[in-house]
Amino acid sequence: MNKFAPRFFPCFSPLLLLLAACGPALAEEASTGTSALMMPDGSRDMYVGAALTGSSAADDGASRGAVLRPLLQVQWSNGLFVSASGVAGMHLSATPGVEYGPLLAASNARAPEDSRRLRGTRRIKGSPDVGGFYGYYLDDQARVTANLMHDTSAHGWRGQLGLQKTLPSLAAHHTVTLSAGVSLASGAVMDELYAVSAAAGGARDYRPTGGVASVDMGVNWNWALSSKWLLNSAVTGTRLGNGPAHSPFIERRNVITWSSGLGYRF
Repeated sequence: MNKFAPRFFPCFSPLLLLLAACGPALAEEASTGTSALMMPDGSRDMYVGAALTGSSAADDGASRGAVLRPLLQVQWSNGLFVSASGVAGMHLSATPGVEYGPLLAASNARAPEDSRRLRGTRRIKGSPDVGGFYGYYLDDQARVTANLMHDTSAHGWRGQLGLQKTLPSLAAHHTVTLSAGVSLASGAVMDELYAVSAAAGGARDYRPTGGVASVDMGVNWNWALSSKWLLNSAVTGTRLGNGPAHSPFIERRNVITWSSGLGYRF
């Protein structure tokens, strides 16, 4: 998980959180809401593949080209899920239409020496973050999602609240999902991510306060090519909150991210 990223998770289901650092979730179950409650005892779902991802801004605010990333996602019938992107958790709910459970997410480190634009910023330790997720289905095609995480590096909190709506199917094996969400962060998290010190080489002193980190809207298209092969593409537009956007090293308040991935289900 990128410590610079203005949002912690996209506003999809906990299964989609497994690939939050890499791009799309490739499983149709992830976009339609399948959970461990619907899996036979002793079974598992596993997807492997690769995704091409890109963004209009990288960690230091510069443009970033496309990157090919490996994808791995596994969920067991006991509710445990894990991914190669460093996210793990467990579904604890036994109630249809309700999802909740703990989350553990790995975080990348960041140093002022990583880029000239990052001079004067805080050094970030690559420590695991802990928290939980919650989801509530408004109906068969819409749900509210939320997560709250303790940032063990910044010793603060960050969270996300989102709404996901799956559109009526326009063609067989195709699923289109719209999403919108807001990400919040405490002052400690904002300070670690976006504060700048002129004495340490930054352009000017800057200390953000806690509040809205970003708002985002996205569209996700999932195509089940067969019972085994899945193609997923997604585009998300993000607008940074005032705290991140006013930081001296942030050059773009509006960011577009995209991804397209192919996965195989075992």
